[in-house]
Amino acid sequence: MPLDYKPAGICDFHIHIGEKIGGYELRDDFPDLDRMAELNGIAGIGAFVTEESDLSLTVKLRKMQEKARLNFKGKVHWHLTPVHTKTDELFPLLQEGWDLKFYTTYRESGLYCSYEQIEHWMIELSDIKTRMLVHCEDDQIITQASAEHPFRTPQDHTLRRPELAEIVAVEKILNLAIKHTHPIHIVHISSPKAAILVNEAKKDYPFITCETAPHYLIYNENRLSGINAHRWLCTPPFRSEESRGLLVELLQDGYFDILASDHCPFKLEDKDRFKDNLELVPCGIPGLETLYTSMFNNFVEPGIISQASLDEMTIHKPKTLMSCF
Repeated sequence: MPLDYKPAGICDFHIHIGEKIGGYELRDDFPDLDRMAELNGIAGIGAFVTEESDLSLTVKLRKMQEKARLNFKGKVHWHLTPVHTKTDELFPLLQEGWDLKFYTTYRESGLYCSYEQIEHWMIELSDIKTRMLVHCEDDQIITQASAEHPFRTPQDHTLRRPELAEIVAVEKILNLAIKHTHPIHIVHISSPKAAILVNEAKKDYPFITCETAPHYLIYNENRLSGINAHRWLCTPPFRSEESRGLLVELLQDGYFDILASDHCPFKLEDKDRFKDNLELVPCGIPGLETLYTSMFNNFVEPGIISQASLDEMTIHKPKTLMSCF
């Protein structure tokens, strides 16, 4: 029977909440989070703080911490994305125990961080070895693929952001982490080849960790066809059925340290008003509320993975990555 309860203590290491991304306000803020947490047994989250042009990273972090304190009873671990912040401002924030988050794509929204810049940060922070979360999609490959494939239908999203972009970026980031013995966490892996690269590196370098998200294990690229398919646009995109199936096999073999939702819900009106101009549709889908139950119903109940394995990836292991526990 499908799971009709949710265990206490779930920790989602990767959610976007209370921010503006690419010019769009996210649907959820901390009061919404508290309601979702109470209903779904969520004890802690990893939330992102992205520097804005008119708001320093320090000021924005303090504002979000205050919102969380007033509106959320759970624990919060913060992932910081500097855009203009220099090391001397960033260093005190990192000494509080927070992580960094970098993107190897999203040049159009100002989040792009080159491999050279990421290496620079590794060198600058060599004394404290702050963990870096990295969204791995090679921007050059995406730029070329996007030029070759106009965005006419939601299914074109998979052609414009191919698996190769993820594989290349993961390999380059792994090489940098190994070169500088710097802790990294590869987020939302959607490509089995990328997962295999990470797993091989983890054998010799335990400071490397990774995650995947339930939607890459449950859905394939066919979800991007039909009515309202634009609402399912997210990055990386859903992959082929072959890749999805291989990703599930790697899940069974223990390739992923944790499962995280990459909860990034935009308002439907923002998704819908650009459905005829897909390049402007904000990419992101919800997932926090269903992180545990979707995995239980699709993989524990059919006997694909054990409940102990699911608990390890959604309750126990995430806590070891979060300084708030």
